[in-house]
Amino acid sequence: MKPAPAVVRAMSALNHLTAHPGVSFTLSELSVVLDVNGASLSALLLALSDAGYVTRHERRKTYTLGPAGVALGHAAALQYPAIEAAAAEMRELANLGNECVGTVATSGEILFVAIEGHPGAKSREAWVGQRIPMVPPFGQVFVAWSSKAEIDRWLGVSGKDESAAVLRERILGSLDRVREDGYVVGLANEPAEEVIALVDELTVQDREVIRRRLLEAIPRQGADYVAGGIRPDEFYDVANLAVPVFDAEGAVTFAMTLTGLTAIRGARLLEIAEIALGAARRVTRRIGGKWPSPLPAGEH
Repeated sequence: MKPAPAVVRAMSALNHLTAHPGVSFTLSELSVVLDVNGASLSALLLALSDAGYVTRHERRKTYTLGPAGVALGHAAALQYPAIEAAAAEMRELANLGNECVGTVATSGEILFVAIEGHPGAKSREAWVGQRIPMVPPFGQVFVAWSSKAEIDRWLGVSGKDESAAVLRERILGSLDRVREDGYVVGLANEPAEEVIALVDELTVQDREVIRRRLLEAIPRQGADYVAGGIRPDEFYDVANLAVPVFDAEGAVTFAMTLTGLTAIRGARLLEIAEIALGAARRVTRRIGGKWPSPLPAGEH
């Protein structure tokens, strides 16, 4: 069953306004960005405005998020206690690099819900409300403890050609290491620069066009994106280091991702990974979560 087109358009409008807090948009600007004709969008925005989710400035004829979103956000925060519970830990982790980003997994996407610290020269711009397709090799911290069927669905997004098969086997092996270590290290590489540029374009160009290009670009990072065993005496150009937070059912409900660890010696990287793991375990305990034990391959 496919979602109703009107609902999809409404979510796209709200997502765009959420990603640009404090910025107002005219009907024509939103029509171009969302690729929705003006008449349909006008009716949609009227309904959202009547419900308080969108505010229309009468003189300027522009739209921003409305006050109903505050109540919605407060209620959502109560459903995801890890966001508040992780705030202090994320601030401490950010001091070890540049930024610490809190994310959750939605349907096929990674959603940014909290940010601490400041971006560095090599960091991609991040903002609350940002969404990135959860396409292999992205999203390992969310799927490593999932069932085999869920992992297969995630891996299936990357395609079925020979290169995808190689990437699949490499990632299956890395998921075992993620479960054993409790964290995942993504390495910077040349294709990652293309992904960073495309993510930045999500704010200024047609979201669906850029998203399709991202779906092609992310898998091109390939096996080189996934760090294997960290050797203490080697240096690593790290794109990010992510640790999971678990809920009471032992499922990943939140992830803390540290950036700004470029050209770092393996020994220091392992130290930071242990610090991040400690933070993740403390947040898990605070929300009444349960940290699962690693399971043998094939038992997920």
